[in-house]
Parts: sequence; C-alpha cells; structure tokens
Amino acid sequence: MIMINLTNVSIAFGHVTLLNKIALRIDNGERICLIGRNGEGKSTLLKIISHEINPDHGKVECPQNLRIAQLSQEPVFNAKDTVFHAVAKSLGSVGQLLEQYHHLVQRLAHHDDEHLLAQLESVQHHLEAEDGWLLEQRVETVLSKLKLPPEQTLGEMSGGWRRRVALAQVLVTEPDLLLLDEPTNHLDIDAITWLEEMLLEFNGSLLFISHDRRFMQRIATRIIELDRGQLTNYPGDYATYLRQKQAALEVEISKAAKFDKHLAQEEVWIRQGIKARRTRNEGRARTLKKLREQRAQRREKIGKIRLNLDSGELSGRIVIEAEAINKSYQNQPLVRDFSTLIMRGDRV
Repeated sequence: MIMINLTNVSIAFGHVTLLNKIALRIDNGERICLIGRNGEGKSTLLKIISHEINPDHGKVECPQNLRIAQLSQEPVFNAKDTVFHAVAKSLGSVGQLLEQYHHLVQRLAHHDDEHLLAQLESVQHHLEAEDGWLLEQRVETVLSKLKLPPEQTLGEMSGGWRRRVALAQVLVTEPDLLLLDEPTNHLDIDAITWLEEMLLEFNGSLLFISHDRRFMQRIATRIIELDRGQLTNYPGDYATYLRQKQAALEVEISKAAKFDKHLAQEEVWIRQGIKARRTRNEGRARTLKKLREQRAQRREKIGKIRLNLDSGELSGRIVIEAEAINKSYQNQPLVRDFSTLIMRGDRV
C-alpha cells in the first residue's frame, strides 16, 4: 500500500531551489532515512509530506484519512503544561478526557465533593468507551522509557528535555506515517536503544533524518539522498548505501576528469583569438560557454581536514583541581559540592 507519493515536486526560497522536480514514493512498512548536507532542504521535504507547507509545483498524493505525525527540530509548547498533559494532548479527544480525569483526581484528593465525583464517574465512562485506559498506559510507558517526569511543567525544562517531550507526543499517537527529524538528539544510550526497538516493531511507515550512523544502520531499510535539489534512491541499509555511494563517486570522478580535460582543450583553442571568432566557430564558442557554466555548478567532494597543532609546554603533574563546585540551571541543582583531582596521564 502506498502511504505517500510525490510527483515532480519543486520548491524554491528566493533564488535558491531546494527541490527540483523530485519524485518519492513511500510504501507501508518502509523505514527510510533521508540524508544530505545541511541546508539541502531535508526538513522542507518533511514539511511538504506532512502538508505543513505546499510545494511550488508538483503533486503530493496520499490515502484519505492518512495519519501523519512529525517530530520537528523546534517544537512549540505551552510552558504551563505538565509533561503528561502535553503528551496526552496529542491523542485528541481521548487525550482531553485523560487530562480531565487527572485534573479531577487531583482536586478530589484535596476536596471531597459529590459534584466532582459525578464528573469523575462520567469521564471514566467515556474513557472506557474510547479505550482510554489503554492509551493512558501507552502514555505512561513512553514517558517512563524516555525518563520524563509526568508532573513537571515544561517551563521548568531545558530545550533538550522539551525535545524528548516532543518525541513522546509523536510516539504515543501510533500514526500511519511517522516523520522524525534527528530523533536521537538529546537521548542517552538507554533511551536510544528503546527507541530503536520501538521503531523496529512499528507497523506503519517511517521517514527520518539522522546523522547517527549506528541508528541509521539498525533502522533504515532504504536510504534516499538529497543533493542539489535531486533525490537519489539507495535500496538497503546504511552499509549498502556507503558501498553504492563509493562506486557512484568513483564513476563521477572519472567523468569529471574527462570533462576537465575536454574543457582545458577548449580553453586553449579559445585563446587562439581570431580563429575562435570566425563564423563557423561561433557554435564551438557557445559550447565552451556552456561547459564553463557546468564546471562552475559542479560541487566538489568534501575533503578531509588535516589539522596540525604545535605542542605547548607540559603543565605540572596536576591538570585540574576542583573543590566544592556547585552549579544550578533554572533553580535546579546540577552539580553540588563536587571536588576532584585529575593528574597528568589520568583517563577519567
């Protein structure tokens, strides 16, 4: 079953074309990793698929009632919401019932009121009819695995923890198509391992952006690369992509060398002056102009950086000595009464 189908999709911002007549088909059960250099338009492609923005040209087709959930790089929250409420909201009407239930339980813990009890009974009835308890368990499981404190307000959390909350929001919805932009950012090893297991068991389709090679190798069943507005498809896992990419790069280098040799010969010819200005050679001159334009548009392979640093004078035997260090963030203690002594040669 086709989850989404893009045909001749193009979009530009100003004079910069990010997507140029691309085609993409995502089938049910696929786990696709989207890779490319920063600024190529990967996040823009995810926004087009999620219908957050429209392309300048082309068609985006998907089944009716397709459920799409997206993890963006910059999620927006209500700072007054608790973690549980923020995640439950993503469940729609059932999430609202869960919020009402928890709110009523908290009020009844302080005030024994028959009216509140009647409201609680009504909410419980609706939750049972909507399988709300199962969804509540799902929310609690996701929060536990991501190590999120349910009752903490989002205004008290750092950007990294808020991103965990955003990840929890999309995971509890169990959509048909899941779009994840750098999902492993700000996660520890245990949380990443749990996320991998969850995605491997996910019944829908997955399109994700990542720079985590281990995560890509374990999760992806197909790699698509966005480069200069074009999508290239590489079936298989990340290791297969690396082999195919290397082979394609060797072919590209060979073609580029032949192209440069031909261009150099034409440059020698144009410098002969009067011969190049003869009428019968005007076509050859126009061809040279096109060759120059093609060469200017070529993107060179990223090279490796070789960095040499002059060695400074050795310090004493004591590298770091710290005593009774304290550090807080937003009134939350991060480090308390920390002392240490690190000697040269220590591996900490």
